Amino acid sequence: MASSDGRLYESVPVLGVKAIFYALLFTVAFVLGERLLRRFCVKNAERGDNLSCGDGTDGGPRTGHHHTGLIDYDRASRNLLINGGIIALCWLPYIVCLYPGVYWSDTSKQLLMHYGVVALTDHHPFATTFLYGLMADIGKSLFGSAILGLYIIVLVQIVSAVLIFSYTTLYLRELGIPRVGCHIALAFFALFPLFPVMFTSLVKDTLSVLFFIPFTMMYVRAFTSEGRNLLQLRNAVLLFILGLLACLTKKAMIYVIAPSMLFIAFAKMSGRAKASGVVAGMAIVLTMLAIVPHIVMPALHVAPGGVQESIPFAIQEVAHDVKYNGNELNTRDRETVSRFLQIEYSKIPGAYDWQIADPVKGTQLRNPAHLGDFLKLWAGQWIEHPLGHFESWVGLVEGWFSFINKDGTPNYMVVCTESAWYYDPILSYVPDWPLKEAHSGAARALYDAEQGVPVVNFLFYRSIWASVLPCFILYLILGGKNVRHSFELFLSIMPVAMTFLYLMLVPVSGMGGEPTRYVFQLVCTLPIFFAHVFFKKWA
Repeated sequence: MASSDGRLYESVPVLGVKAIFYALLFTVAFVLGERLLRRFCVKNAERGDNLSCGDGTDGGPRTGHHHTGLIDYDRASRNLLINGGIIALCWLPYIVCLYPGVYWSDTSKQLLMHYGVVALTDHHPFATTFLYGLMADIGKSLFGSAILGLYIIVLVQIVSAVLIFSYTTLYLRELGIPRVGCHIALAFFALFPLFPVMFTSLVKDTLSVLFFIPFTMMYVRAFTSEGRNLLQLRNAVLLFILGLLACLTKKAMIYVIAPSMLFIAFAKMSGRAKASGVVAGMAIVLTMLAIVPHIVMPALHVAPGGVQESIPFAIQEVAHDVKYNGNELNTRDRETVSRFLQIEYSKIPGAYDWQIADPVKGTQLRNPAHLGDFLKLWAGQWIEHPLGHFESWVGLVEGWFSFINKDGTPNYMVVCTESAWYYDPILSYVPDWPLKEAHSGAARALYDAEQGVPVVNFLFYRSIWASVLPCFILYLILGGKNVRHSFELFLSIMPVAMTFLYLMLVPVSGMGGEPTRYVFQLVCTLPIFFAHVFFKKWA
């Protein structure tokens, strides 16, 4: 779509040829990838470099060979600190260059809510709004700078991420991954520049993923231990707390975490273990959908976010109708659009952008009471113009599958190395807003240099993480002959599946840095799920 300005009508034959080509290409790639991985696992198993399959009763570490080298992966504080030190040392150039942190437009909007410039709503997670406001005030009181207060959060993020990734390398060894595989994982966490750049930024996604990564490790451990770890109350409570914090810091995580927890009911576990996981999941749903919006938010005087955030695709698809089939809409239909959306009907054709819903969706509605009428119009137009609505939807999600942008450049993960996206009023309340970090150019040059390395650059494509690798892991699972075993493996990677489905509902995938932060949780957690699937298939 990038080469046809978002239209499918003019490029259906070309689209068909591309679909066949990519299907054949990735079929060959997946087959070769599976053979290489199987050979890798079998070769290391023959060398005795894998761990035994015995889990502890709580799904804890397996016993295996012990090494005395500097870099090791047995669960020990020494190894956690050494591996973490290696990661931190490799991240240090980015941390120094990006001081005092990178702050997004969302961050500035939330600070404006804190200062009372705009209404306090849950459009962005109110928990993070209160956190940012608190640390900005502390920074002003202690250092005379709100930014230095916010930078405390950034430092906590960096230290937490380093320790979590270091622990992940130990956890991969626990799953049965050979030492060489753990070395590769350590090198990935230490050298992939996306990690230090993102964790030096302050946005809801970077906070949420710090809870989501340990959540995924505990989730996988529930399956590797056949539910034994869930029989301990402390583990079930910890799983609930991690899942809840991930949701409170990023509201969309409820669509990933809650279904994953509820699907534990179909796992091969004891009834008590299933009940423990499902109850924890239901508690998260109850907290996020009942207690928080109906008790906590009113008590804190936080208004709910606009309903437009729940139906971006419907708004975008109706905008597509207005732009390309507006002459078919009668007076009543046009009045419905005008009464519901904040934007004027006559301005929709000019505002419509096939890659993003925001220009039409806006941040509020003219009259939310007309939601029902608007959805009826949307459903009716789906029947009359299904290809047009499909075209509109694909335009919003094509970045999760494509390898080129609208301008023909590679569909790389865009990162922010400057706090250049902000709402103007913030400069009156935070005059030291870092409009340009002292050495952001050096950080950008380092990032671009790594991104430009042939072969390695495939890791920088957002589609690799959003769709190619999730589909590959699904291919590995479905390739098994034991249906029950494959189904169990599929349940164990449910957070990946639900994140993939969530991305299919994210109304921007090909512009700026927004898609990068949406796919970031997959970049952080896919190594865990791949390790789990590899060991289960070939150990």
